[in-house]
Amino acid sequence: MDLTFQDPGLEYSLAHILDFQADGMSDYWRDGLFLFYPQLDRAHFDALEAGARPAYLREGLGAVYRENQALIGEKRAAYQACWKENRPQVEEAFSDAFGLDTRVLFNGLTVNITLNPICPRYLEEHAFDLFYLNSPQGALGMSLHEMTHFLWFHLWQNRFGDNPAEYESPSLKWVFSEMAAAPILGDKRLSALNPYRDGCVYDYFYTMTVEGTPVLNTMGQMYRCLPIEEFMEQGYAWCLRHEGEIRGQMR
Repeated sequence: MDLTFQDPGLEYSLAHILDFQADGMSDYWRDGLFLFYPQLDRAHFDALEAGARPAYLREGLGAVYRENQALIGEKRAAYQACWKENRPQVEEAFSDAFGLDTRVLFNGLTVNITLNPICPRYLEEHAFDLFYLNSPQGALGMSLHEMTHFLWFHLWQNRFGDNPAEYESPSLKWVFSEMAAAPILGDKRLSALNPYRDGCVYDYFYTMTVEGTPVLNTMGQMYRCLPIEEFMEQGYAWCLRHEGEIRGQMR
């Protein structure tokens, strides 16, 4: 696996911020923007027609981008160096987790450093986004989470041959993949590199229970006891049985 960090520019950031500010998005996804950029007036933004929102963000965040463009360049170099140093350990751990030689997979992943505090991944494009305020070690931790998804769905597709459109939110296959990331990232070789080791998946999973048992305990037990492809099959079947209870605790 290999990562190339890059600055995709202001317009990329604005477009991807808007993806998470669309009408109907929950506050769970929307709040971060206004927390990190208090100069943005949320009430005013919400009152704007959708077509006027890009210009408002461009006016409010254009100065932020220009003031931090040199910093983003420095971060890019620091993120790249941190990845290069730790790549062998990461590949070893992921190869063991997925039963694959990850050294020969995903050697063209692009990491876009953006102003967006939400960091989505794009499976088809072999890319994911990263918030520019991360430290180098934080960038590595975020990258570990996203790399888990690329490998997970690569193996999943080989096993089940289903529709990749089902790998995105709000599909239950997406939900399961987010849960399953926790025990995979719990490998000591990965957790030692990850400053977000105690919050490596969405926070609501840490309080979620099914039939009185924390879901991450269930995921961990299944992951430890089963080969990875059997974990995928049995874990997803478990999610299907308990879908209502799971979704009722998501945000």
